[in-house]
Amino acid sequence: MNKILTQTALNGAKESANRYQFQTVWQTSAPVEKVWETLADYSAWSTWWRGIREVEVVRRGDDSGVGTVLRHGWRSWIPYTLVFDLEMIRIESKRVLEGRAGGDLEGICKWTFNPINGGTEIRFDVDVRTGRWWMNLPIPFARQIVRANFETIMRWGREVGAETGCGCEVIYGKLQSAYAGANAN
Repeated sequence: MNKILTQTALNGAKESANRYQFQTVWQTSAPVEKVWETLADYSAWSTWWRGIREVEVVRRGDDSGVGTVLRHGWRSWIPYTLVFDLEMIRIESKRVLEGRAGGDLEGICKWTFNPINGGTEIRFDVDVRTGRWWMNLPIPFARQIVRANFETIMRWGREVGAETGCGCEVIYGKLQSAYAGANAN
């Protein structure tokens, strides 16, 4: 069994009004081919990634996967499942998965894969806005709840996905948030 060195960081988390920008970084000793095989099979995420309740293929795209629309249902400890459609707009084999979200979340989500030290660095960049009117009400601590929800799902993906999704053992994991308050962009 491959061992995986996993480090997760939320760098430069910027939030303004209803906009959220996060970057999650994982490092693994697994080769990029193995990581790509697992994460490019996005319709199977709900079978191994705790918190991702459902990924339904709504529309198939071209042979590369561009144009595919996936309906996601994400839920952590908050008693609400975020539902959004993700249209795959860019796919570069073993390098990039990028999609445009619409629904409870609207914006861009992008995975990038880079070989590093015999393993793989995986980056997940998210630049989204909340898409429902009630999600943008001035509720105390709402921003912290959204951030904590995202961090939880990313942590579960790292922990569970590393062990079962990539078939690798987690030997180290860390989650950091660089959030320093709301910033105007």
